[in-house]
Amino acid sequence: MANSASGESVIRRVVRVMEAFTRERPSLTSAELARATGLSTSTAHRLAAGLAAEGLLARTEDGRFAVGARMWELAARSNPLEEFRRRGLPFLEGVHAAVRQHVALAVPDLESGTVLYIERLDQHGNAEGNLGEVAARLALTGTSTGLAILAHQEPGVRERVIAAAAASPEPSAHDAGPHLRATLAEVRRTGYSRLVGALGEDNVGYAVPVFGAGRAVIGAVSVVMPRDEDRAELVLPVLVAAGRGLSRAMGAERRPYGVGAWMRR
Repeated sequence: MANSASGESVIRRVVRVMEAFTRERPSLTSAELARATGLSTSTAHRLAAGLAAEGLLARTEDGRFAVGARMWELAARSNPLEEFRRRGLPFLEGVHAAVRQHVALAVPDLESGTVLYIERLDQHGNAEGNLGEVAARLALTGTSTGLAILAHQEPGVRERVIAAAAASPEPSAHDAGPHLRATLAEVRRTGYSRLVGALGEDNVGYAVPVFGAGRAVIGAVSVVMPRDEDRAELVLPVLVAAGRGLSRAMGAERRPYGVGAWMRR
């Protein structure tokens, strides 16, 4: 693939164009694309026009660019994340109906040390208070979802993520090496994670891992709620049952996947 004068490939520049679109800015002019990507206006326009010609971007009535329907079509056609989201949605709906709080499904990106949220149902009557937006990423070590996933990774993977968190310019209290190792050990023992005040000082989050074929951790189901509504006795049985059921749906072996009291019930 031909490179630009700066040595950057066309593919990388196309990715930069696509990354410029967000919830806050769903449509952009060529000039806005240029500012968001650091490309020249002519290059941004040429790339965007080419993407629009293939349906990956669309033109709005006022001539702005937006993500096209064909992008969704290609992504949904054979995307394993879409299959996981589809299988997981009924379980999320069951948890949501029982606890009436924010519920989410996420998958890990171990290379970047993040979790990617692929589905979310809001607390009844309230869309605020949960940072796990669909298609958003948050740190593995800073969310109950991430801790539930990280705890069941191979030791070498866990140590790599812990080391990266410790090297962060502003590591949080949750990222300190010994503290994080102890937290992950507790998650493995109990079968679930609980994190208070990580994403918002008034929130508490619970999460359980989801396993697939070969007992590999492929994601997590989580519940986030206000601290003054924290009811572990209500949340955990429902959440654990959902994690177990979705694991079976994704091909995990039919045996308990936690050793804690909640997982043995």
